Amino acid sequence: MMALKLLWRSWRGGQLGLVFGALVMAVVVVTSVALLADRVERALVKESSHFLAADAQVRSSREMPTEWQAEAQQRGLETAKVALFASMVYSGDYNHLASVKVVEPNYPLRGLLTLSGTPFATDIADMLQLDHGPAPGEVWVDSRLLPLLNMSLGDSLEVGEVRLRASRVIVEEPDRGGSFSLFGARVLMNWEDLAASGVIQPGSRVNYRLLLAGEDALLKDYLGWLEPQLAVHDRLLSPDAAQAGLADTLTQGRRFLLLAGSLGVVLAGIALALASRHFAEGQTSTVALLKSWGVSASRVRQLYGQQVLLLGVIGSLLGLLLGWLIHEVLIVLVRELLPVMLPTPGWRPWFTGIATGLLSLLGFALPALWHLPSLSPLAVLRRDVSLHPVGVVKRLLIGVAMVALLLLWYSQNLAMGLAVLCGLALTAATVMGPGWLLLRQLNRLGARVGSVWRLALSNLWRRRIQSLVLLAGFAGAMAILLTLVMIRTTLLEEWRWQLAEDAPNHFLVNVAPYELQGVEQLLADNELTTVGWYAMVRGRITLIDGETPSEELIDQNEALRRELNLSWTEELPQGNAVEEGLWWPQIEGFAERYGEGVAPLSIEEDLAEEIGVTLGSRLTFSVGGLTFDGVVTSIRSLNWDTMTPNFYILFPEGYLEKFPRIFMTSLYLPPEQKAFVNDLLSQFPTVLVIELDMVIDRIRTMVSQITHGLELMTLLILGCGVLVMLAAVKLSMSERLQESAVLRTLGSTGKRILAIQSLEFGVLGGLAGFLGASGAELALFLLQQRMFEAPFGLHWELWLAGPLLGALLVAGLGVGYTRRSVTQPPLQVLSNL
Repeated sequence: MMALKLLWRSWRGGQLGLVFGALVMAVVVVTSVALLADRVERALVKESSHFLAADAQVRSSREMPTEWQAEAQQRGLETAKVALFASMVYSGDYNHLASVKVVEPNYPLRGLLTLSGTPFATDIADMLQLDHGPAPGEVWVDSRLLPLLNMSLGDSLEVGEVRLRASRVIVEEPDRGGSFSLFGARVLMNWEDLAASGVIQPGSRVNYRLLLAGEDALLKDYLGWLEPQLAVHDRLLSPDAAQAGLADTLTQGRRFLLLAGSLGVVLAGIALALASRHFAEGQTSTVALLKSWGVSASRVRQLYGQQVLLLGVIGSLLGLLLGWLIHEVLIVLVRELLPVMLPTPGWRPWFTGIATGLLSLLGFALPALWHLPSLSPLAVLRRDVSLHPVGVVKRLLIGVAMVALLLLWYSQNLAMGLAVLCGLALTAATVMGPGWLLLRQLNRLGARVGSVWRLALSNLWRRRIQSLVLLAGFAGAMAILLTLVMIRTTLLEEWRWQLAEDAPNHFLVNVAPYELQGVEQLLADNELTTVGWYAMVRGRITLIDGETPSEELIDQNEALRRELNLSWTEELPQGNAVEEGLWWPQIEGFAERYGEGVAPLSIEEDLAEEIGVTLGSRLTFSVGGLTFDGVVTSIRSLNWDTMTPNFYILFPEGYLEKFPRIFMTSLYLPPEQKAFVNDLLSQFPTVLVIELDMVIDRIRTMVSQITHGLELMTLLILGCGVLVMLAAVKLSMSERLQESAVLRTLGSTGKRILAIQSLEFGVLGGLAGFLGASGAELALFLLQQRMFEAPFGLHWELWLAGPLLGALLVAGLGVGYTRRSVTQPPLQVLSNL
């Protein structure tokens, strides 16, 4: 009870405001991030079953025993049978080798089918979602099948011996897998029509699937019964197995978000340490009075331990509440990126928030209070009684240890946590080193200028430790804020320009040589322009330097297990750069060194590293049973984001033309000309069209919304930086009050003192803004070079906005906080001190 009374007394005296604020801010930053990550992860794990259209799925190349489905139904599970195979489909005189999918009426068990009544629909208003398959006598088809068969919705389609009406267009299936299919347009038909079609005969290649859905316990029991019966032809898939990559990505994403929020925790921790030191100084008389009343040192430590615990619980609970509200705002900002329904969070985010608050108090606040129980009772009467607080170095080591503990807990990865800790330390050193030099030079400059500037700049140097702490905290927050603002306004626009509205959004593949002229003419008639045509020859690497690759190397590299797309060009393609070796015009005497039948080749750098190829390596290729050799003369890097055709291996002209080939290209197709795909496929049914327009629009939306969310988190981190500044100012408040009282006693006016304080805080904020702008410029340079692949240019607005914003913000907050130094009478100030 006494601890609560002491805590309330300190709160009413205004000594706990910054301690409490810093604690709450640390919990808010971590809780908001942890809640968002946890809810998104739970939603995606829950919806991962939609990728299977069920909770579990059995796949087989043989027709499964009927008792498997009967046993599942008897155990209370939902089931649905699916069969997939390739078959010729007909409409009049037209035919196509389609990818047929036969489903029972209750397919899908999880997720929804997205359909449309309009081919190639892009407007959501033209789409609908259903939880069942087509009725008997109907089929649903891919948009591209209609022009391939010269038919419209409502026309009949022949599948084997049965005629079915094409009633809807398939936009999306939950278990479709990849975005694009190279094995024919999809036809979705009812299971009851399969027998009548007669397309499945002995020896037919069919993939059968049994979909299962139900309560976890029932499903687990059934799978335990089923698994011993599975043969080598059978495969069981669960959402966890199907989405193992997704689970890893979610885990890494959650760790990254928490580590990003750790900067806010570090800043809040610095503010907490500074504010706790000021609080401890204000408790000297209280502790001495308690000791003079006979309260033992252990009881004093117990009282302050209880106060810290109460403060931690109350502050953490408030931080959890505010963190919940902030995470709801984040969800609104990035709503379109998230699943429609987000489940309630688990216990982990709440525990993370509470633990962050308590550990922050333990690591940053408790060391400042630890010496109080050993205080002499004489301190209540004499001000010259020596105090022995925990040293600065020890408090620093304790704080660093606590930050390291939190980072390791957030990341659950020793290497990642230590990397971030080292990064934070390097950033602080990078800021404080130049900051110390700047403060020293300003102090020397102040000695040669007027009195107001002289006093302001000398104050900065005299309080250089506090100034450097403020510089590090505020400059770091400013750097992040400026970087995100520039990404939002400048880099994003540069990226959008690079991926401009007329960037290629469709690929045309599988164009035969005899069709090339006709396709080019059709494109010209519709005023459409391509990025250029590229020939493709399918070839397999069989030998490396005359030796067959080892089984281990083949197992590790898919490029050695399949045919690659080989092409030729004289000009270095857009987005390619030669990292090693020479491009074709620079090669001399190649035929004399390697022979007439050997071709020079250029290989992509990652593939070269994977298969152990360097300059001068000799590769043997097999193309349709014919072999030829090539020697690596250059190694290239590729920009895969240019929306233009890219190839792992390129040759000069004159080496591959004798082999069978097809052509491909990419082009921009405006939304109003989307019907061109119909015309193209009607005239050239073997051409494969890959549509990327919706994908590109989705990426643009994602970048914009993620930036909104990051900006909100950055404002929270900036708020932590403001707390550092206020805590540092409050720690020196007694000194400032005394200086102000002395100056006013000697005849200085209140306006002059405010001018000195404005200059002091303004210069400090300007320096923080300058250092923040430097850090932001470096971050933008790395982003432009690595992510946006754009040429670097200085962002002059940074160097203007950073110092100006920092000066105005710090000066306004600092002067507002210290204004009472000129409003109280000097005699009152001196007597209180």
